[in-house]
Amino acid sequence: MTDLDDIEGALDGGFLAGLTAAHGPAGTILVADVDPAEVLQTWQAAYALVGVTGRWPVLVADEWSAVDPRPDPDPRQPGPRELTTLDDAARTVDPWTRFRRWSDEDGPATADEVPGYARGYHGIDLGETLLQQAPVPSTGADLDHWIYDRVLADPELEARVRGRVGYAVRTDYWFTPSGVTLVLLPTADPWLAAKWISFYGAEQNERELAAVLWQWHGRWGAHLVACWGTMLQFTVERPPTAGNDAWAAAGQILGLAGNLSMTRWELAAALPGGTAWFIHNRP
Repeated sequence: MTDLDDIEGALDGGFLAGLTAAHGPAGTILVADVDPAEVLQTWQAAYALVGVTGRWPVLVADEWSAVDPRPDPDPRQPGPRELTTLDDAARTVDPWTRFRRWSDEDGPATADEVPGYARGYHGIDLGETLLQQAPVPSTGADLDHWIYDRVLADPELEARVRGRVGYAVRTDYWFTPSGVTLVLLPTADPWLAAKWISFYGAEQNERELAAVLWQWHGRWGAHLVACWGTMLQFTVERPPTAGNDAWAAAGQILGLAGNLSMTRWELAAALPGGTAWFIHNRP
């Protein structure tokens, strides 16, 4: 759908009634004056219309782009061949050779470093007896996994960890800028949003970002909601289950979110209990 009257007609059917659409850059449609307090509700309403508009919705900060006065179609809009190439890359590229957490690449840890891994970022005390059992020398990633297994083996401890870090998988943890614009992308495929959004953590890595979005969409029903430049926000239809599934998701999230202050074992413990992801990667 490209006609502005048709777009506004679709929006007028519910929560988005009264909002005005305008042509944006590269084939997008921009819907301004979104209430920053209603980011999730706005996205949900626009997502419900994807079958009508054929456009995936993403919320961005107002400074993302001024309204482009050029008529539609915009000559800068990616052509079918360009999008087909990106779609092929999304399905075949391994993004995790590019997006890796530093602790997954470090050398052996020492006994002195074990308490630092076990405390994480949120002051969870795993107890001296448990720490004395930790395998050393071991890499940071292996220590994280060992600690995570210990947490899962103790339901009371697992509940305490989730209580401390559960905020990270709720929408009330999301960032909200002062001004918000709804962008309707000229594609219904959410992984192709990598062609239009600008995320600091994936600069010059469009193909890899598309692959991340494709994998997360297929495996966990992770839907891109917003891009704030250094942040991405997702709703998640099928949260990972405790164990290997959550461990894999935590590693991938932290590989992309270099500024999410959380150990992998903390995040893995929290993921099954939430339906929202927050990715933060800044200079």
